[in-house]
Amino acid sequence: MKWSTVSKCLVVLAAAGYIFGTSCSARKDASTQSETGPSSGDASRAQTSWDFDSQKVGSVPPGWKVTETGGKGKPVKWQVVADTTAPSAAQVLALTETLNTGNTMNLLMAVNLKLKDLDLEVRVKVISGKHNQGSGVIWRAVDANNYYLARWTGLSNNFRVYCIKDGNPKRLATVDIAADPKAWHTIKITHQGERIVASLDGVKFMEVNDATFGEAGMIGLCTKADATAAFDDLKAQAIPPQSPRPEKEQE
Repeated sequence: MKWSTVSKCLVVLAAAGYIFGTSCSARKDASTQSETGPSSGDASRAQTSWDFDSQKVGSVPPGWKVTETGGKGKPVKWQVVADTTAPSAAQVLALTETLNTGNTMNLLMAVNLKLKDLDLEVRVKVISGKHNQGSGVIWRAVDANNYYLARWTGLSNNFRVYCIKDGNPKRLATVDIAADPKAWHTIKITHQGERIVASLDGVKFMEVNDATFGEAGMIGLCTKADATAAFDDLKAQAIPPQSPRPEKEQE
């Protein structure tokens, strides 16, 4: 074979290798993106943290649903707003207007994310509320009438955990806390199996067991009745299930 023929063959093979290599690389990148990227149809790939700084002011972020528990359809307004006092300025998500009263829960739910055993954390600042200032987070939500709720209120200075079933609240735990009603506070929930641990500003205040909702559910934000509040730095992370307690040996 002549050298010119060999050279042509090498050029062709090299080009083929380059094409195949590029093609494989492209397929690999696409595969990686598919496995790790967020997807609204797959809760395991959904967004799990929000600082709201990149969202449009005046809007409700994509993937969030405005709803309520025990209300009469009165208007509420959730929106991204500017807030220079925020822990991670300069924007937060807030309920800025509500005409609700009584036991109505104003909810904003992240519909694309479902978790069972989780660490859930959010920073919250009460804005106003003549009759109620309860504000906090929900999790393992089946729908707008079935979920767990942890909320803090500066009006009566208490921190509580509830189970809301069929729209009816059941108080699971409560503690009186004298905290600055005008400051930002951090609510953190760890829920493994039936065990719920609730912390405020880094201090564990409550631990309770409840088996009402044992499956994965949505997370969200909540204020009660006429309470308005701002929320920032929401984080939800799946954690391993609680290890079963060893059985006692039979005597």
